[in-house]
Amino acid sequence: MSTHALPGDSPTATGAQGEFPPEAKQAVYDAIALRRDIRNFRPDPVPDETLLRILSAAHRAGSVGFMQPWDFVVIRSPERRAEIYELFRGANERAAGRFAGDRRARYGALKLQGILDAPLSVCVTCDTRRGGPHVLGRDTIRETDVYSTCLAIQNLWLAARAEGVGVGWVSIVDNAELSAALRLPAGVIPVAFLCVGYPVEFPETPLLEATGWRGRLGLAGLVRFDGWDGDGEGDPLRELLGRPEREETGDEGSAETPPMTLEALAASVSAVDPDGERAARVRARLDAQTRPRGSLGRIEELAVRLASIQCTDHPRAERKRVLIFAGDHGVCAEGVSAYRPQLTAKLCYNFVAGGGTINALARGVGAEVVVVDVGVDHDFGGATGIVRRKVRRGTGNLAVESAMTRAEAERALLAGAAVVLEGPPCDVLALGEVGIGNTTAAAALLALLTGAEAGEVVGTGTGVGSATLRRKAEAIDRALERYRGRSPDPMDALAEVGGVEIAALAGAALAAASRGIPVVLDGFITGVAALLAARLAPAVRGSLVASHRSAERAHARVLEELELKPLLELELRLGEGSGAALALPLVDAACAVLRDVRTFREAGIEEPLDERGLA
Repeated sequence: MSTHALPGDSPTATGAQGEFPPEAKQAVYDAIALRRDIRNFRPDPVPDETLLRILSAAHRAGSVGFMQPWDFVVIRSPERRAEIYELFRGANERAAGRFAGDRRARYGALKLQGILDAPLSVCVTCDTRRGGPHVLGRDTIRETDVYSTCLAIQNLWLAARAEGVGVGWVSIVDNAELSAALRLPAGVIPVAFLCVGYPVEFPETPLLEATGWRGRLGLAGLVRFDGWDGDGEGDPLRELLGRPEREETGDEGSAETPPMTLEALAASVSAVDPDGERAARVRARLDAQTRPRGSLGRIEELAVRLASIQCTDHPRAERKRVLIFAGDHGVCAEGVSAYRPQLTAKLCYNFVAGGGTINALARGVGAEVVVVDVGVDHDFGGATGIVRRKVRRGTGNLAVESAMTRAEAERALLAGAAVVLEGPPCDVLALGEVGIGNTTAAAALLALLTGAEAGEVVGTGTGVGSATLRRKAEAIDRALERYRGRSPDPMDALAEVGGVEIAALAGAALAAASRGIPVVLDGFITGVAALLAARLAPAVRGSLVASHRSAERAHARVLEELELKPLLELELRLGEGSGAALALPLVDAACAVLRDVRTFREAGIEEPLDERGLA
């Protein structure tokens, strides 16, 4: 047994027999919080004295039965590291095939180059034979040898961070091939292959979170009390942790629905700070990337907005959903549309069959289309693919009567919220609608919400002629006259002239905003629904993205009221969520730019900024 003294054999920290002094405690917590998985290394060698301190810290790990099953294979030879790199590269390519789409691209971004770039590697192994056949504490849980080795790996990593040395754990390899390459004897298994060297930088955010692969779970949801199902009610630790958020478990379930009242829903929407610390960090990263500052214009603005809404420096758009709410309108009796009202139900069937314009557009961007019946004047019976949330079969004729009761309006709004809150998780929500006559209802609702006259809000909708346009204006005028003199309560206005699907759209927007989900609006009708939502909870504005400005002339007024700038100008007037789907590639682009583009420093390029050129 060696008697050579190793670093740390004589602890020097004041308070080694008890609580550490504040600065020593903070240093421990700093090493834990600032540890990162490094992929970009500088070629500078790690001094042998530094490496010895790091390995000594690893060797001081706890182990079951004091078996100390670890060994540290230090690999300096460039040739040997190149050989091992090829093993990892082959396994990496095979593993990439298990993922699809955007996730495969992100997987490919998790580079193996550190094996070649770092000045050395350390393979930490576990000798399953060490300590003999009967190790104290191992008889019933044989895997404690590997668990103990992991403690040594963590010690190594934390000590390296304290020394300013980076460590990158590359794990996708065939262990048998790696064992053969390192000539490991039988009974010795590789546990961690670590790239070790000075990093280009220690990133502020862990790599997998930065690439949008997965975020850090909230601690509050991981602490359980007196058993797996204990909620800790009354425990002071639970009070310190706060209320746990539901985390994904890989199923298609949904977060627990909060008390479904309109007041609770509106109160659940928090303001998004477009100029807060997170937005400032994201802007700083965009400014530091390898291109002229601000050169991506609105895409950079969109990236900042998405990050602010999702409450992460690395927004995601993998799971995209288009919600289409469907409802019929009694005002069609006034001849306000170029189409018969029966078309609404037929379009719903077409959507679930995959034959609509929105289906084609959504397929192109990898978005799911969900059709929700909240007010179609049709019994869909056993039709599959249509979500049933029917509040009533069509609305009343707004020209002569209330479109619905206030209770029905509230039920419709909460039905839209429930579709979001009870549905599978998503990263980005696009809103659309279908309902013959709904541009008339939306125009009337806009007039009541803003005090505009019928002539200021009426438009051609799906393409009506002058006579039909005149009938639309007259119907809205009659509705406004009936309402005149009443208090401008948004829910009363909705009940008087709105649509069931417009109410559901507003509820969906509020629910998504309450969950930190960006809401991509389509055109005029979804815009009016969003304006209704904003009248109920002004903070919802911060979670909205305007996909385009439609050919419906009053849409410009809606966007102005919402303080939104549209991403596209395409003279669209279809609805169905088509404009929102067309904007989703821009959402993808904003996320990709923030995730994948390196800063000048990360790329090892001196920032080519001539300050004189800014004067």
